[in-house]
Amino acid sequence: MGRILTAREAGEFAAMVLTGAPIAEAVRYFWDEEQPEAVLIECEETWPMQSAVLKALEQQSGGEAWHRLTDPQRLSLALKKHYNEMAYVLWTTNYVECDGGAKLKADTCRSAIEAKVAGMAGKESPLASFYHDLLQRYEQQGQTN
Repeated sequence: MGRILTAREAGEFAAMVLTGAPIAEAVRYFWDEEQPEAVLIECEETWPMQSAVLKALEQQSGGEAWHRLTDPQRLSLALKKHYNEMAYVLWTTNYVECDGGAKLKADTCRSAIEAKVAGMAGKESPLASFYHDLLQRYEQQGQTN
């Protein structure tokens, strides 16, 4: 049914997954003709565990196996992959056609990516920072009077 990916294909598959494409969508790009759903499901289940794919993932993730990475390396890679997945959602979603959950997902992804691009991910908003600074100055003035 399924097949073993070549080293080149494994590298491309790993890159697609690391840049946010769901495995179910990525496997479809490696066939010249339409495949039965059972074949695609088998590929989804087996390709991520093929040795060439694991090697490609390792190489593209810093040259070490996941379990050998330090905590900061793992966290950084996980966040990078997560932001890539959010970017994939935005890239593949037509906002005009969104409603309900799809619109909420797109809005959430957009907000998180905007904060990341602006350098504000994981930080307070400028208004919150201003408010905290103001309170701190007010408290300091009260201590000196």
